[in-house]
Parts: sequence; structure tokens; C-alpha cells
Amino acid sequence: MNLVSFSVKTKGLHNFLRRLWTVFTRFGFSEKRSRRTLYAILNTVQSFNSGPTFFIPAVVLSRHPRLIAEIAEHGAEIGIHGYVHNDYRYLTEAQQYQQTKDAIAVFKRAQIPHEGFRNPYLGWNEASRRVFVALGLAYESNDAVLHDVLDLDRFSPMLRSGFEKSLSLFQAIPCTRYTLRPHLEGGLVLIPTSLPDDEMLFDRLRVTDPAEVGHIWSSVMQRVYERGGIYTLNLHPERGILCKPALEQLLTTARSQPLPVWIARLGEVAEWWRARSQFTMQITPQGTERWLVATTATPRAVVLARHMEPADQPTTPWGEGEVCISAQRFTVSAPRCPCLAASPQTPQEVLDFLQEQGYPAVRSAPEEAQAYAHYLELPEGLGATREERLQKCSALVDQLEQLEAPLLRFGCWPEGNRAALAVTGDIDSVTIQDFFLRILEVQQHA
Repeated sequence: MNLVSFSVKTKGLHNFLRRLWTVFTRFGFSEKRSRRTLYAILNTVQSFNSGPTFFIPAVVLSRHPRLIAEIAEHGAEIGIHGYVHNDYRYLTEAQQYQQTKDAIAVFKRAQIPHEGFRNPYLGWNEASRRVFVALGLAYESNDAVLHDVLDLDRFSPMLRSGFEKSLSLFQAIPCTRYTLRPHLEGGLVLIPTSLPDDEMLFDRLRVTDPAEVGHIWSSVMQRVYERGGIYTLNLHPERGILCKPALEQLLTTARSQPLPVWIARLGEVAEWWRARSQFTMQITPQGTERWLVATTATPRAVVLARHMEPADQPTTPWGEGEVCISAQRFTVSAPRCPCLAASPQTPQEVLDFLQEQGYPAVRSAPEEAQAYAHYLELPEGLGATREERLQKCSALVDQLEQLEAPLLRFGCWPEGNRAALAVTGDIDSVTIQDFFLRILEVQQHA
């Protein structure tokens, strides 16, 4: 992989040359500038009682272990961003395995705790995920969800071209309720990241006014809030000072919503989602149109009840006909069992999917369909290809969340939070030297 030709191809020649100039304005020959920008992000997020997640290539970590250990000690989570900053799509599975293993070894030598991986350029394939599972990583954050919050017609064709190259490079997928949530695959938690990121705004579209950037990020947050998902902001630390007002605006927007937004590190999100996938809900009839609900879940879990209220527990309004219940055992009144049922021909993967999405579901014969809130008959399953699964899973989640029938489900986020926000950033380089060493390092590990 030739990094120069790759950059020209994915950025365009004009953006590539402009990027070289910005390197000298955003980095220094020492760690001083990067330390300042890292702390700008860290301190801003900590003022909202959380911390950021930074990803760094192992070779960069090996040159700056004290700085990275310092920000980790002050509350930042550190994840792996490859061994060198190369695109995993150009590597064989064996190469991916070896480079990831080598990266983990560097993190261990530096005594930096690490749970997650974000690929350089978000460049992953199915082999990448197999490698992460084999090497015991807890999560990755590579699925790039595009938020349609920009009026692209106001930008010149040259700028739009650079933006579109980014979408192709990052393998962007549409924004839906489903794609805005983590999901498990082979024991690995997949946490989506969000577009546009800071690089697309500042360097591709030349949107550099902090107030405008903050408005864009806040618009994304509002949409994520309405869909109950997670907004994983990717803010490269080199723009930490430039984007500090925008970041403050985003965090303030999150905190000002009617229902709370969970601001968390990605490791905390992965831990929660893995625990949540094991939650169960048992619904037992207690007479005519009366049901006893007993959950097996952690104390942080909440249950959302649609078009019904418990007879014996306090609730919090949730919106759209739902209320939030914190109790693990309660009774409700409903004309039918407030859970989903699936036909005998529906494969187990559908029921597993429903459980991960928080919905209690059982198998039932077609003649008993009217006894449940909703009956699913999906003998074809959820699709064979990535594109089919995205489409079918998105459509199914939308269908279920728009049902008017009385229905119970677990909330996506802990302690009654409506949505989540994670502030992340890729520390691709700390100094000017790191940036230019990258060209040699990628070539050596092609």
C-alpha cells in the first residue's frame, strides 16, 4: 500500500496538498501541541462527568507512552488504531491477525489498558472481525452511519467530490434506529461511529466556523435522541482546540434534552451492551387481561411499557405512548400478552435478534397469533449479505417501534437514558515526525 497514492485517491490531489500544509499548523516537533489539544477534549468531556475514548496506532504509542499513559490516568479510555496506520482491507487475514497481535503486545508493554479497536480509515472486512474475536478484543467501532444533516448543494463540485470520496472510503451506511445501536457479532460488540466527522467538515467541505460545526453536531444529536441510539462523535485531537466550542455546544445539547442522554466511553457502552444482551423477561398470565412481569437484568435496566401502565410501580413518561419502569417485577393490564410471538418456521436468529433489541419473544402456532401483541412469520430470516441484513433488520426494528399494540421491551440504555453520546478521537500522529514516519511504516507493513 503506497500511502501517498492512496491519500491522493481518497482525498483528491487538492485536498492532499492542503492536508500537508495543515500538518505544520496543527502539529509540532515536540508533544506540546498535542498534549494541549488532548487535554482540551479531555477536560471538556470531564466537565460533563464523563471521558473521551482515543484510538492510537501502536507505533505512535511506542514513541509517546508517557503522554498516552498520562491522559489515560486522567480519565481517557485508550483503544487500538492498528499497528501502523494502514487500511486493513488491503491485508490478508493472516496479516491482519499478526499486526493486531503486534499492536496488542505494544499496548501491554506500555501498560495501557485496551478493550477496543477502530480501524484506520474505518477500513474493515469480515476477516477483521474474526481477528478481533480471536484476539479477545471486547468491541470495535467501524460501522460508519451517515447523518443527513448537510445541504450539500451549497458546496462547490470540488468540495462535494471530496466529501463523496470520504463516504466511499468509510463504507457509509444509512441512519436508521437499528444502525444507530450497537449489536453483537460472535461475541464482539460492534459500536457504530457517526458521519460527518471533523475531518469531513474541516478539510473536505471547509466548514470551519465552530458555531456552524456545533450546530451540525447538535442536529445529529437531536436525531439520535429521537431514535434512541448512540452518537459516536469522531473528533481528531489535532482539531481539539478549534472544535472546543463546538464540542461544548454538542454536550450542552445532549444534557438539555427532556429525557437524559448517557455520555460514556466506548468501553462502558460495550460492557453495558454485552450485559443487556443477556436480559430476559418472563410474562405470566394472572387472570383476565392481567400479566405478571419478572425480569432477569441488572439494577440499571429499565423496561418500557407501551400503551399500558403497571398497577403497582411508579413510572416515568417516555414519549410516544410509552412509560419507563425501573422495577424488576410488576403487573400490567393488557388485552393480549404484551410480547412478540414468532412462527415455528422463523429461524432462531430472529428470536436472538429480538432479544438483543430488548423484545421478549416466544414461539407460537399461527392459530395463537391473536393472543400476542404482534406475530412474526419470517421463514427467510434476516438476510445473507451485509446489505440484506441492514435493510431487513432496520425495517423490522422500525416496524416494532411503530406498533400501536400494548408491548414491553427493555430500554436501550441504562438508568432511563433515552440515548447515548460517546466522544472519541483518533490520535493518528502526535508530532510532525509521526505524520511523515507513517508513510514509511505503512509501506513496510504492506
